[in-house]
Amino acid sequence: MESYKEVNRIVYGKHAGQFKEFTKDYLEYILEDANLFLDSLNGKKILDLGSGPGRDSLFFKESCFNPVCLDISKEMIKLCRKKSLAAVVGDLENLCFKDNSFNGVWAYTSLLHSPKEKFNYNLSQVIRSLKSGGVFYLGMKEGNFEGFLESDKYPGIKRFFSLYRDEELSEILSQYFEIFHKSRVKLEKATFLNYLCRPKK
Repeated sequence: MESYKEVNRIVYGKHAGQFKEFTKDYLEYILEDANLFLDSLNGKKILDLGSGPGRDSLFFKESCFNPVCLDISKEMIKLCRKKSLAAVVGDLENLCFKDNSFNGVWAYTSLLHSPKEKFNYNLSQVIRSLKSGGVFYLGMKEGNFEGFLESDKYPGIKRFFSLYRDEELSEILSQYFEIFHKSRVKLEKATFLNYLCRPKK
């Protein structure tokens, strides 16, 4: 496994409970987006790509959808299963699902942990996994950086990030998708860029 994956896997595994606590209210910031995502689906099956402890998937399940959590951290998947969520340990860069498996793919702040050189390939994996008419939600952190970063919430701990500008993301996404909704969430120390889109026909 590449070093950046191993570093992130270890960090999120070791601090799974802490991460769960820090991010428990994050869905509130994108609740309108989450509801629009669900309203846009033509079926019930959702892949929560890089699900963490299953916060968003629990909301999907409580909204009568059928989410599947995927995360590289075994500890995160354990937290998902404690919520009675379907969950598998897996690599978002090498999806283990058959083609045309999901009505929606939800990737909120997960693909930002993958190198920029792999972003286009990751998008192709998303498209492969979607059923016809499927919907993709992408949440990324705004910036212009690629490498290891330390955050205030995890002092002394570095994780791998790829940060993008809106223009950069929109240009890449538009090669493969029709973007039908965008939002920007500005918090105290970070801004998040969110996109709701469908694969081009």
